[in-house]
Amino acid sequence: MIVVPTLSDGVIILTGYTDDDIADHLAGEDEETARRFGWWPQKSTEDGVRDAFRRWSDSWQTAGPIRTFATRDAATSQLLGGCELRLQPDGSAHVSYWTSAGERKRGYATRALALLLRYGNSIGLTRFEAHIAADNLASRRVSEKVGFRCIGRFTDEDGALMIKYQQRSNI
Repeated sequence: MIVVPTLSDGVIILTGYTDDDIADHLAGEDEETARRFGWWPQKSTEDGVRDAFRRWSDSWQTAGPIRTFATRDAATSQLLGGCELRLQPDGSAHVSYWTSAGERKRGYATRALALLLRYGNSIGLTRFEAHIAADNLASRRVSEKVGFRCIGRFTDEDGALMIKYQQRSNI
């Protein structure tokens, strides 16, 4: 069983999600979030979020391929967003990250991604990928700030132009 580690850079902390986060998670979701993660025009529900938290917890407990963290303010523990590693069979990981609607443009996603990569390195990962919609300039900047480089473009199953980023680290 793997316990969700707590990681911090002094400004934010990464922890696991709990049911106490459901209302804040829902409040932080907006059209942009739903569109980027593929469920627009639907909205998340309390039951759906609870189920996602349960799946994420189960993956941690069973050493599964999904490692999801809640991003919180280090001083207040307020939920700011989240980030995730999806371990791949080839030993790499895909990353994703999100910031609650009212907390964007404060550098939290960049900090969360840097901590996520540090965690990935600690478990032996050296190659990370991010697949980001070409028009998602904010997310593209976040990945570039922590060392990701564009390695190509592709069209996803919904017809959206995506940028494929990669980051390699030597541990």
